[in-house]
Amino acid sequence: MPISRSRIHSILLTPVLLLGGLLLQACQQGDVGAPCNHGSVDAPTSKLVTFPALSCSDLLCVYGEEQTVPPDTCSDNADCNSAAGTTENVFECVITNDVGACRLSLDYVLQRSMCSKTCDVDDDCNNGSLSNRPTVDDDETACELGFSCAVLQSLGQFCCEKLCEKLCVCNDDLDTVTNLAEDCEPNIGAAWLACYGPDAGA
Repeated sequence: MPISRSRIHSILLTPVLLLGGLLLQACQQGDVGAPCNHGSVDAPTSKLVTFPALSCSDLLCVYGEEQTVPPDTCSDNADCNSAAGTTENVFECVITNDVGACRLSLDYVLQRSMCSKTCDVDDDCNNGSLSNRPTVDDDETACELGFSCAVLQSLGQFCCEKLCEKLCVCNDDLDTVTNLAEDCEPNIGAAWLACYGPDAGA
């Protein structure tokens, strides 16, 4: 029984598609530093890690700064930012029952939010292709000083499943990130004990 023309076409096309899929996997490029959205309508109080963030290759969107919200009452956004000693629009004034309170601006958080990935060393944070060209251009990221592999937090929604996992964090933000290395020490660190309790390692 002769093979139909369409079946021949299908047989020839299948290995081409498989090869194409393998090449795409082999050449997958990172997007550390690309802008991303946490999918939240409320601004966080400080650092924020969102998973899954569908706009990121590794599904991780990170806001890496640690900001101190001014405790003063306010009448407008300028009051909050002046109290914080910044000329940027980092904070906003939210008025409830005629009383204004400062909070982190969601717009600012989104400006400083970037795709990330888990890592072991700083080099893991490089976006490389076969031609060794970064896939996120300088004008496409809010990060100016590159990325380091660091413990950003005890990872909120990940804790305790992935306690103190290292992520690629923009170096611009590292001076505002508390070093959690001691907090993550098994059986000793505060973050570890908060998750597992003093008797977990017994």
